[in-house]
Amino acid sequence: MQLTFRGSVNRWECDENDHLNVRFCEQKLYQTMVSGLIRNGCLEPSQVAELPQAIMRQHIRFQAESRLAAPLGGYFSFVQGPGIQVAVELRHEVTGAVACSMLCDFAPDSLDPKQVLKSPMMMPEDLTHLLPRGITQDLNLYHLSIEDASAMGFSIIGAGVIEADECSESGLLLPYRCMGRISDSMPHLWGAIFPERQASEEEGGAVVEFRRCYDGVLRSGEPFQVMSGVVEVGPRVQSFAHLIFNPHTGRCCVNAQAVALRMDLRARKAITMDQQALDKLNAKKIQLP
Repeated sequence: MQLTFRGSVNRWECDENDHLNVRFCEQKLYQTMVSGLIRNGCLEPSQVAELPQAIMRQHIRFQAESRLAAPLGGYFSFVQGPGIQVAVELRHEVTGAVACSMLCDFAPDSLDPKQVLKSPMMMPEDLTHLLPRGITQDLNLYHLSIEDASAMGFSIIGAGVIEADECSESGLLLPYRCMGRISDSMPHLWGAIFPERQASEEEGGAVVEFRRCYDGVLRSGEPFQVMSGVVEVGPRVQSFAHLIFNPHTGRCCVNAQAVALRMDLRARKAITMDQQALDKLNAKKIQLP
């Protein structure tokens, strides 16, 4: 894989868990990918602003924490196979350990196929550590209305208006800003289950796998609404579904899924939840078709 990004973790990029927040983790993955596309002649700098609307799917895995000042390197490659798929990963440059990774699928003809074939290419079997584990199928709920989602058990956890600084120069919402809006909304879901004091001082929620599929891109000035629900509940691992609507048009633009766990912030390890917490989570499960 090509080294196309180098940077580190800043204090302002860390969240309540005192590690690199998912939006900034994805921002560095996005930098790695865009840099790789430009470097290999697959994308012109003038085309970068339009790139968000070419993305069909992103599958992200968070394998290891990145704490303050961790030096990170971003590595890029295309994946051999049907369609156009890019693989990128962030590594802790001192140890070589993979911190997080992303597989990104692009719409057909969105990138120059001749340049793609000339670029670094890896076989899927060489990318085992990037491949999906807990999320193997797309969540296809674009046909739902806000009322339909509510009837299935989804609840509104986020809302607002897309701002210009969240978007590309063409006014398209950047993918990692989409992740940020979901991340900012999660306390409204967790908060109904775990006391605020406990969640902020003793333990927190950590995402280990995330997938987003798109059926449109939100633009600067457009309203949005995040609707989420619990899909599966286990003592150590839980899965969630997130839908992002444009309430002005009623359109569901984003279908997302996440696998997460509760984390002991002192021991820096996963927590096995007690039955009371599991019962609260189960009470919020949605009914998927």
